[in-house]
Amino acid sequence: MVTVGVGLAAVNTGNNLLYLVLGLMLSLLLVSGTLSDVALWRVRISRRLPHHAFAQTPFVVELTLRNTKRRLPSYALEVEDRALDEAKGERSCFFLKISPGDSQAATYRRTAPRRGWQRFGTVTVRTRYPFGLIEKGRSLPLAGDLLVYPKLRAVDARTLHVFGVGEETPSRCAGERGEVWGVREYRSGDEARSIHWFRSAATDRLVVREQTSSTRSQLTLLLDQAEPAHVDDDARERWHRAFEDAVSLTASVADAALRRAIAVEVRVRGAISPRVAPGAPPDPIFRFLALLTSVSAAVAPPPPTAPTSAGRTMRVPVDPAVEATDREVA
Repeated sequence: MVTVGVGLAAVNTGNNLLYLVLGLMLSLLLVSGTLSDVALWRVRISRRLPHHAFAQTPFVVELTLRNTKRRLPSYALEVEDRALDEAKGERSCFFLKISPGDSQAATYRRTAPRRGWQRFGTVTVRTRYPFGLIEKGRSLPLAGDLLVYPKLRAVDARTLHVFGVGEETPSRCAGERGEVWGVREYRSGDEARSIHWFRSAATDRLVVREQTSSTRSQLTLLLDQAEPAHVDDDARERWHRAFEDAVSLTASVADAALRRAIAVEVRVRGAISPRVAPGAPPDPIFRFLALLTSVSAAVAPPPPTAPTSAGRTMRVPVDPAVEATDREVA
């Protein structure tokens, strides 16, 4: 605006000094635009996502910026990272100077509002170098996918006590400890120490030992994901909020049970999660719940039922009339 004002004054008055000032200001704009282009030129960026994240819980994303120019450094670069469902990036990273052929990494904290896939599409690199007069930016495609697990919350220890905590229930079922019972194919999350290397070499595929269980109990969580039919929009929205609370409670109970030496599996309409033994990572159950979607009651499979094998069963209610509350572990 100042440059436009000086230009109008120079044209109206014909003052040579004003023309000189106008030329100086225009040259500064030209130099600023050229140096901004140089700072953005041949800049490459990469993103490193965490192995897992939980809904409504902050996690860290790392951005690495590399200057592939041979002689010229890049100054004052701001990188904005956006997911596909975001109109504006949540956080930005700032890089003061990147030398020729060098790279720098910076991190920012992000919070996923909901479980499921969070997909990334582009990053925007901006700079106001050198005078702060002009901001230039460039959008770079940078795809990435992160599976967000359900939100975890504290679970009352008395809730788990009802389902067998502290009670010895030995059984001849697959577990992580005890005498060797058989072998099975390796699954993601199995411990490396349970791999039967001799049998794996003989069969040319990874197999793990299955052992008689010495765990205290087994817990089966039943969750009904059927959405009620013939309801208005408000009732449907309340049910979906209650369903998300139920998924969060299911993940929280499963995590707490595994930490108390209880084997866990989750059953829903038409599907059963992997059975996770005590001591194994809960990721198979978290992944199963992160990808779980509701189905219409009119076309849904039959409701989940308790297994016939020994163990405890907990039916997780989906009640729109009950608000979710966080309870401390005793």
